[in-house]
Amino acid sequence: MARAQTPEGASSGKQSPSVPIVYVELADDPRYEPIRAYGRVVLEARDHPYAGAQAGLEDAKALSRAMGADHQMSRISVKSPEEMSAAVLKAADEGVNFFLVDAPAEALRRVAAAVKGRDVLLFNVSASEDSLRRDLCAAEVVHTMPSRAQLMDGLTQFLVSRKWRDYLILRGPRPSDVETAAAFERSAKKFGARIVAIRDFTPGTDPREREKNNVGLLSAINRDWDVTFVADADFDFAREVSYRTIRPRPVVGAIDLEPVAWHWTWDHNGAPQLNTRFARLSGGRHMGGADWGAWMAVKIIAQSALRTKSVDFKTRRSFILKEGYFDGNKGEPMSIRPWDHQLRQAVLLAAPYSVVAAAPMEGFLHQRDVLDSLGDDEPETPCRLNR
Repeated sequence: MARAQTPEGASSGKQSPSVPIVYVELADDPRYEPIRAYGRVVLEARDHPYAGAQAGLEDAKALSRAMGADHQMSRISVKSPEEMSAAVLKAADEGVNFFLVDAPAEALRRVAAAVKGRDVLLFNVSASEDSLRRDLCAAEVVHTMPSRAQLMDGLTQFLVSRKWRDYLILRGPRPSDVETAAAFERSAKKFGARIVAIRDFTPGTDPREREKNNVGLLSAINRDWDVTFVADADFDFAREVSYRTIRPRPVVGAIDLEPVAWHWTWDHNGAPQLNTRFARLSGGRHMGGADWGAWMAVKIIAQSALRTKSVDFKTRRSFILKEGYFDGNKGEPMSIRPWDHQLRQAVLLAAPYSVVAAAPMEGFLHQRDVLDSLGDDEPETPCRLNR
């Protein structure tokens, strides 16, 4: 059964029009299981991005008087994609128009199908799969989380800007690893770089599989390369790659230099203040990409009321999808792409303890919006929500 928490953001005294927001999550989402090493040592603890939504709500409270609307947020945790669809439909029947969906791709597909044609906007705050933008192509969905295509284009722009154009790909066995490697291949082709080899690895230390799990053997190819790209959602193999390749080459992708929506060391455009607020709300956790996606979704919802001076859903939806520009603390003003409802945004290229660069990189231009040099431009996607 769904579990709903008490709405946040209720105001006292004179009541403004109340605009409900529902944050819905899959309680046992495997994406938030801790990353562990041998001996069950926790390498990274992960959590749902609800604290990011809370930070966005705090920002909305500060603007509530100017907006003439009081935003309230409820959190619903469910145990299955079927329960998630039912919970969203129930809330929509009760008058909720805005949802933050923190769910894997397949669960989001089910929810989008359930609410097709309804007066709702589902903000995808955590799923980066390109198929959600290209194939699902749902008018009711807005993607604040960057797509894999955006992330890989940002990374490749950086590599090409450094004149590193030849890449060795080490690819894991999971479907997400295959999809990530394919997205990087597309980006390499897009920006004139080359994949010199793709080597599939098998996680683990089984000596019978040493040609598949030994980094030295995997990287012993008969061509030179500039950068090693690792696609490894489980991270267990990726953490063994640096300093173990047959040639001394930078490692990117799943480790060392990662393309991300947000990083806790980003220190421009008001980011330190946002990171501080988030750390307070999350009990000291560093803000990550999905946290930023949830924060940005609430900010877009709140700013639509401020800019339109209206609580009417259709008025606000039109502003969000067609007219609005939003500040995401990453530099360039952001807006929603009309063809696939992906949020245009910068991509941060992050080492473990610093942001090395922010894409789009200098020199990568676009005839309409420089942010459209990242991800699926209108001629490149089968999704045509603007037609």
